Amino acid sequence: MGTGTRPVIGAAGIQFAKGHGTGNDFVVIPDLDASIELTAAQVAAICDRHNGIGADGIMRVVHAAKHPEAHDQADSAEWFMDYRNADGSIAEMCGNGVRVFTRYLLETGLSSGSAVPVATRAGLRTVDVVGDDLRVDMSPARFLGTEHATLAGRAYEGTHVSMGNPHLVVHVTEDELAALELFREPQVDPAVFPNKANIEFICPTPTGVRMRVYERGVGETLSCGTGACAAGAVGLGGGQGTATVDVPGGRLTVTVDERTLWLSGPAVMVAEGRFHLR
Repeated sequence: MGTGTRPVIGAAGIQFAKGHGTGNDFVVIPDLDASIELTAAQVAAICDRHNGIGADGIMRVVHAAKHPEAHDQADSAEWFMDYRNADGSIAEMCGNGVRVFTRYLLETGLSSGSAVPVATRAGLRTVDVVGDDLRVDMSPARFLGTEHATLAGRAYEGTHVSMGNPHLVVHVTEDELAALELFREPQVDPAVFPNKANIEFICPTPTGVRMRVYERGVGETLSCGTGACAAGAVGLGGGQGTATVDVPGGRLTVTVDERTLWLSGPAVMVAEGRFHLR
């Protein structure tokens, strides 16, 4: 990886890196002084897998003190994760994203140590370095009752969970999980989910749950960190313990203790370069 210097705009293009956590991939843009303005259309163009770089979302690396949504966290965290979904919409939090974000900080020397605090729209998240994996204090899951989603004309009942962003966790059989038409967007009640929701479909395994997910603003993804947190918490029945969450892109581990919920999993940087805004 190169150094996380301020992005250069012009003939040379804008500096970026790309990474993923269990197949959930992101474009990381170092914008330390918050000098780049990206429109929703530009974000969508960058994330386009045919005409752009291709990603499930974009993360700008910004000094917390330089961003109006994070300056109140600047005393606790130097860096703010400004996260956008692939369609350009703003998201509060991303569990795989915050690990990739932290891996970028560590590999570029923007941060160091065994515990890295990161400012997000969902509040402060601290990431522990545990070998090749990164473990995030995601804060406790909040259970908000029973709601419904409709997919391909069928209504599914699920558990409404907040991980700083909205989730609906639905139990299905293994056969149903395999047959889900997640190229379609599940529909939810806009009165309950005014900004839509991430929908996790899960079935039990000997050590936890298997999950497929439709992420709002993206579509079906190979993995979703906050979705894994919600699914793992539901799989544990709202109690304490550890659950594995198997997703198409790999395995994540969720641990709930008396204080918080921890998300563990890999985060890998795979490329760097420059792109040009259109």
